[in-house]
Amino acid sequence: MPLSFDQGSLSFHDAAGAGWRGLLFEFNGQLSRDWTCRQHALSAQGGTIVLVAPDHDETLVLTVQAERGALVVSRTITNTGVAPLPLNSVTDGLLDANSALGLDVPMGAIDYYKLRYFHSSNIKTEKFPRFRVEHPYVRCIPYDPVHFNHDEANHVPAFGICDRDYQTILVEGDLNQVRFERSWELGLEGPAAAVPRLYRAQQRYTLNDSFELAPGESVEVSRVFYQILRQSHPQHAFGDFVAELRRHHDFRGARTRARHEGIYCTWNYGGYADINEANILLRAGILADKIPNCTHFLIDDGYQAKRNDRNAGICSFYPIPREGYDREKFPNGMSVIADQIRGLGLKPCIWLSPKIYLDSDLAAEKPEWLLRDVDGSAALLGESSFLDLSVPEARAFYLQVLDALLVDWGYEGIKYDFMTQWFLLEKIRYRNGGSGVEWRDFAFCELRKRIGDDGFFMTCIAFSAGNPFPGRYADCYRSGFDIHDGTWLEQVRACTGTLAQLLLTGRDTFLLNMDSAGFSDIPENEQRFRFSWCFITQGILEIGGLLENQTDEQFAMFNRLLAHADRGHSVSCLDDRALTGEPLPEVLQVLYPPDSRMAKAGIRQHLAFFNWSNEPRRISVACAKAGLANSPEQSGHGATLVDFWTDDVREIHDDFVTVDLPPHSATLYSEHA
Repeated sequence: MPLSFDQGSLSFHDAAGAGWRGLLFEFNGQLSRDWTCRQHALSAQGGTIVLVAPDHDETLVLTVQAERGALVVSRTITNTGVAPLPLNSVTDGLLDANSALGLDVPMGAIDYYKLRYFHSSNIKTEKFPRFRVEHPYVRCIPYDPVHFNHDEANHVPAFGICDRDYQTILVEGDLNQVRFERSWELGLEGPAAAVPRLYRAQQRYTLNDSFELAPGESVEVSRVFYQILRQSHPQHAFGDFVAELRRHHDFRGARTRARHEGIYCTWNYGGYADINEANILLRAGILADKIPNCTHFLIDDGYQAKRNDRNAGICSFYPIPREGYDREKFPNGMSVIADQIRGLGLKPCIWLSPKIYLDSDLAAEKPEWLLRDVDGSAALLGESSFLDLSVPEARAFYLQVLDALLVDWGYEGIKYDFMTQWFLLEKIRYRNGGSGVEWRDFAFCELRKRIGDDGFFMTCIAFSAGNPFPGRYADCYRSGFDIHDGTWLEQVRACTGTLAQLLLTGRDTFLLNMDSAGFSDIPENEQRFRFSWCFITQGILEIGGLLENQTDEQFAMFNRLLAHADRGHSVSCLDDRALTGEPLPEVLQVLYPPDSRMAKAGIRQHLAFFNWSNEPRRISVACAKAGLANSPEQSGHGATLVDFWTDDVREIHDDFVTVDLPPHSATLYSEHA
């Protein structure tokens, strides 16, 4: 893998020419081609470059991973002056007329449609008040530049550029989102000679107007993974990037109890805020008796004082956090509820939102605690705000609330809802310093301290597009909209924006959460569709509903789901059209590694087929593509599939597995070893 640094520009490409040529670095309007090179120590394995600018030094540490076709670049800025040095703009990866970022295939204008890119923002937009799912995931690079990885969707901080047939894929990803956040611009038109002609990667110190280095102080502004892949596929393209992430950070997906245990939540399928001491303890008792592998009982919104028929905020706990519950609904107090749930052998968990309503007592009496925008307004999301954690008194109150719920009351897990914009809404400014990324990590770290390594922590709305960095503290993240009653329209809405997240292996970072499976007044085929989707997508197994109304058959369905709890393995989308069209996959597969619980139980894979249409559909997948036993690569003796829900056995002797599905229906198979 040729690696060079010449006249302030970095090049990394393969023998055929695919890769990055002549990337420039920028700081406060200065370009690296104008700086002096003081140290240039490069080999085929990498090395160190030190550049001298008028007011600072730049140190680039380059590490080549030849077996992966990858390069890691760490960039550190040091203030060499006698005055504080502001970081106003930091760009690494910038094209000029002598630069190129691309594949090794000459491409005329008539073939520009072949040049594609993929990033989770292609699946979801979240920029208050705008939010919707998007498609396709793999799309043509636009002529006009697109700026991505900078909204409120918690995106995967990596993207790929590819040709139509995926002969070559270039991957770039952020390895160190602990102070700065990386975003990209990409377009066909710009200064470079070859398409894409515009490319720029920016490091942003978010939600703050200033970041300064004291004289002599240094900061790593970026740590970036670059990779050249051959004959790969977008759904596998981030595998080495995530593996490299794990070398730098400790994520919870590999050790969370949610890999093998279920979580019951009081919200969906008829519960919502209609909870009280009696019905919570009734359902906890039923759960412990009827669904033994569902070990966590999560009390959702509805327990708080001063709720006023709306989703409660952290303002419900003002002024005395431990008294912030509804005494009529919970006369014995929330700590007694937690103790009784724990006495049933369950882990008590609770819901929390950091939202502050502007008509609340907290907002009226402590306006100086409120987070504000660039214009000084506290109306950040409609008529609500958040605590400004950079204000010491506001920060102390936040910690008091955590102490009340997780220490005084004794809850061992938390569902953290409506908190995404607290750290990502671009107009916010923390008045005493700190970036959104830094305050996110502070808030999450303090929560984890109180529940310990064995506690349960779920992030929720706005649902995440798969950013792994919160997984250093959280066990799982909501990956789609609320399911509510599980009607067909709610199912489609909840699933549509989740393809990018499905392609990440949960155990490598942290597990996704498709919201709960449960029972409501919908047709049986749509009910099975929901359960099959929740199972095959490999997120945590969350269930919901009014357990006192469930039948024995429904409990059996819950238990079948949880008896196969081996979560966070890789999911493969065997339906390529889901990547280039509407992102609703028709065929999903989980192949279990040999050391997994499923493999040890004799199950080689699960294979699911989904009909999202309002018409009957015949859906097929080649046995070779699914790795079934009668594929040409296997023995030719035929494959046996077992219906997950009915135990019906199906022998496959053709080259394809074909299912005929009515509208809104699914089939889930097990293949036994």
